[in-house]
Amino acid sequence: MQELLNMVRYAAVFYLLEQMVLNLLPGKMYERYVRFYLGLLMVLLLLQPVFKVFRLVEQMDAAALVQELEREVERVP
Repeated sequence: MQELLNMVRYAAVFYLLEQMVLNLLPGKMYERYVRFYLGLLMVLLLLQPVFKVFRLVEQMDAAALVQELEREVERVP
């Protein structure tokens, strides 16, 4: 229950910051691009609990480490 409450808090704070950034833009020229990237960040923020439940962060870190080690092995003559 606490995780859900924290997620809602983070989402609310992020939304307020998003609106502040959008209001600080000097013109409407880049507004759709800023909205797009802020939306992507919001999706990542909302997916963090899912990543924690399935331990996806650790799995992605391990996969990245294996790939890096494989690259290093290929470089060794």
